[in-house]
Amino acid sequence: MKKILLSALVFVASTFAAHAVEGELPGRFTINAEGDTVHFSRGNLQYDATTQKWSFAASQYMEGAGLTYFCWGTSGWNSGANEYQPYSISTEPSDYFVGGSAENDLTGDYAYADWGIYNPIENGGNRAGLWRVLTHDEWIYLFELRPDAGKLFAYATINNGDAYKGVVLLPDNWVLPEGAHFKPSTECYLDYEAGSGYRNMNLDMNTNYNDNVYTSEQWAVMDAAGAVFFPACGYAKGTEVFAKNTSGRYASSTARNAYTAYALTFDNKELFASDGGVNRGHGISVRLVTNEGAEQGIDEISSSLQGGDRGRLILRDGQVLILMDGKQLNILGAEVK
Repeated sequence: MKKILLSALVFVASTFAAHAVEGELPGRFTINAEGDTVHFSRGNLQYDATTQKWSFAASQYMEGAGLTYFCWGTSGWNSGANEYQPYSISTEPSDYFVGGSAENDLTGDYAYADWGIYNPIENGGNRAGLWRVLTHDEWIYLFELRPDAGKLFAYATINNGDAYKGVVLLPDNWVLPEGAHFKPSTECYLDYEAGSGYRNMNLDMNTNYNDNVYTSEQWAVMDAAGAVFFPACGYAKGTEVFAKNTSGRYASSTARNAYTAYALTFDNKELFASDGGVNRGHGISVRLVTNEGAEQGIDEISSSLQGGDRGRLILRDGQVLILMDGKQLNILGAEVK
């Protein structure tokens, strides 16, 4: 019975060819030495507690509406952590141990704890399994190990009536659009230390976000060319927000220690990908990616594998996998690590 059911699912999956995913930016970003690439979402993740719907912010430089700060692993899937709902506000790090252990990441058996894997995103294809957060190593590769990594990001401010501060990240093989401007980090006093991150050596730290200043019209040109902007949304501790428009903290899927998970962090004087960490009980920004040609989401299906439980299908490297109860199964029902 299993085999018959899954053979039918393979037929359904075969209709999903690799294609551009709704809600992704056009820029392609290499995330490891093997050459795997991703596209970033068009905005930070947001959650409407009234409708229980997930979506992306309307623009890259705005934090979004509804809930926009999320403690670690709060996709809404019961991972075995004390707290796992998107609206969780406990500040105790141990409440966010997926599977009850500080060592577990938001991958493998606990992949559903990743916001993008577990949830359909309304303006991001509206199917589960399309999106995910980057791992710690992938953040490092993007900002530190890509060819010319230091030339592919910089601090910036986007003026759209209000001034939105943050960090611009450029895709691989970047070509500056005609009439646009960009001054890379390597020309803006940033000093890189291997295994740590970037520190700004300019004594006037208040000028850093002015390294690149764009009007909304100027930014639209950069956006269309695939540039990514991470707004400095700060972080939440309980119901209180700190360091808004001063610092940015972006989630990874990788645990760091009993108190923290790895994250991309920056403020007006330094940026850390290698050693950036955030208290698991602090709400931070989530920016999702979709794998280039590696995964395609498939509508949620009813599966008889485990008595009618609901499963979600993805295509990964041409193989149909089922996400169920935090596990990844092949078409024969065997677990795939």
